[in-house]
Amino acid sequence: MKAKMSWGAAGLLLGLVAALTLPSLAQTSSPSPGTDGSGRTVTVTGSATIRSAPDEAVVTLGVQTQAPTAQGALQQNASRMNDVMKAILGDGVKPADIATAWVNLYPNYDSSGTAIVSYSAQNQVNVTVRDLSKVGSIIDDAVGAGANLSSGIQFQLSDQNQGVERALGQAVANARAKAEALAAAGDATLGQVVTIAENTYGQYPPIPFAADAGRAEASTPISPPTLETQVTVTVVWSLV
Repeated sequence: MKAKMSWGAAGLLLGLVAALTLPSLAQTSSPSPGTDGSGRTVTVTGSATIRSAPDEAVVTLGVQTQAPTAQGALQQNASRMNDVMKAILGDGVKPADIATAWVNLYPNYDSSGTAIVSYSAQNQVNVTVRDLSKVGSIIDDAVGAGANLSSGIQFQLSDQNQGVERALGQAVANARAKAEALAAAGDATLGQVVTIAENTYGQYPPIPFAADAGRAEASTPISPPTLETQVTVTVVWSLV
């Protein structure tokens, strides 16, 4: 009889412990993700384009020479390149706006590919022209002084950040419009911005041109293109 009472008391005690514990667990547990709409987001990419007229150009000009010896090729190249540099400086380009692009020296082989018959030397400089009306005449004068090598013209903006802040605002507005449409389609509304990532890149294609050995009778025509800078943002919004 005593044993039965003992087990009855133990059972009553366990029941009280369970009754006190279960409500506490119910208060601290959290709902499964997504059951109340928490944790839902929408990710959208927006873009805007800046169109600007360039205000400067980078012209690549140089000299290529050939001689039986490597020293002879370099000496001829140096002499002609000095004349080209003087012509460029004479057109009002500042020394700080002339930078060496590369210097190259390599052997030329015979038809069998085993014997060296001559050497070629190359020297090119990047010339930043801040007055676009002078680009054609600078090319002409450089070619007249001996330039016979070129990698083209790169037009650019002196202020690379011109208009970027305005375009960023337009890109975010573009992303918001898309996000609102997606949220409405999913029976939700936009909440706070979670993250924003930005990517800006310019589309400035180089313009190649051929440098003839003789001076052109008419000035080389140059027509600067319209530069486009595309701003892209990726925005993550929470959904409520």
